[in-house]
Amino acid sequence: MSEISPPDPQKGSSPQTQSSSGTSASSTGTSSGRVVSRLGESAKITAILAIMFFAIWFVKNKLQAQDVTLDKLKLAISNIPWYHFAIALVLTILNYLVLTGYDWIAVRHLKKKLPMSKIMAGAVVGYACGNVFGWLLGGNAVRYRLYSSWGFTLLEIIAFVSILSITFWLGLFLLAGIAFVILPIRLPEKTLEMLQLSPNTWGYIFLSCVAGYLLSCLVVRKPIRFRDFEVALPPFKLSLMQLCVSAGDFFLASTVLYSLMPPHIIGPGPEQINFSTVLIAYITAQIGAVISHVPGGYGILEGVLLGFLPHAVGAEVFAAVILFRIVYYFLPVIVAGLIFLYNEHRIGRRPPEMLHGR
Repeated sequence: MSEISPPDPQKGSSPQTQSSSGTSASSTGTSSGRVVSRLGESAKITAILAIMFFAIWFVKNKLQAQDVTLDKLKLAISNIPWYHFAIALVLTILNYLVLTGYDWIAVRHLKKKLPMSKIMAGAVVGYACGNVFGWLLGGNAVRYRLYSSWGFTLLEIIAFVSILSITFWLGLFLLAGIAFVILPIRLPEKTLEMLQLSPNTWGYIFLSCVAGYLLSCLVVRKPIRFRDFEVALPPFKLSLMQLCVSAGDFFLASTVLYSLMPPHIIGPGPEQINFSTVLIAYITAQIGAVISHVPGGYGILEGVLLGFLPHAVGAEVFAAVILFRIVYYFLPVIVAGLIFLYNEHRIGRRPPEMLHGR
């Protein structure tokens, strides 16, 4: 806001005149800032929607090119044994237990005290809503609501989400690096050309980023200051836990997707889809979804998998993605909704003085 200066006697202006003009300039500046902010938000939402519609259009063309029909999708789903669904469900439950580690690490790094039941509730609600509605529209919003009701300040929640983001990228880089360097990956020639660099080179780049972070956590003991910001790296042991939790998350999620494919198209055979290829495809889709901010990665996950995996099994792959969204996204978000409503119910039953005293 504009600062209101004292009147200048030589100009002959009165205090009232100075105050009025200052207020007017301040109001104008505030209004302009709001307009720019709204235009920026509108542009961002428009860009996200444009990316999502383009991804859906791309998937539609891919399905048409691969002659994927509704009958073929039904046949692909019927070819999946019941125990594959059971495995996927068990792995999903295990994965959401692992996701609790993200929030536990953040709570511990911030040196906050929170019961494990609330940490688990925050993780399940945050990640389930983030998977379905996107991080901007779902995950961060419900996390703010939950953790603010549990006594976290706005700055602590911002730091909390930042720690979650770092943990996310660490596991992603670690698994991608290992997969590109060690595991056998079978990608189409066009996809390999799009990478620009060889898979091994990308793998070493990812692993170097992870090694650099771990070395920084081991060597740098004091907080890093940049202007008004201060960042404290976690202890080395906690950074190792970040790697384990995030890598376990991506590994389990990829396994859920892999288990929902018909048995005849998956395996180590040269004509089959191996696990490491699905892992890289899933990680790439997650990168695309996070960078584009497309809610739920709709169209991104489907497009990447259809592009990375053989065209001959397009119906089977698309059917697996549909089932993956049901088992891994929509079933957990129902549970998350119940947990969130229960927390809101408990907040509503608190005495007014407790609510204002947080």
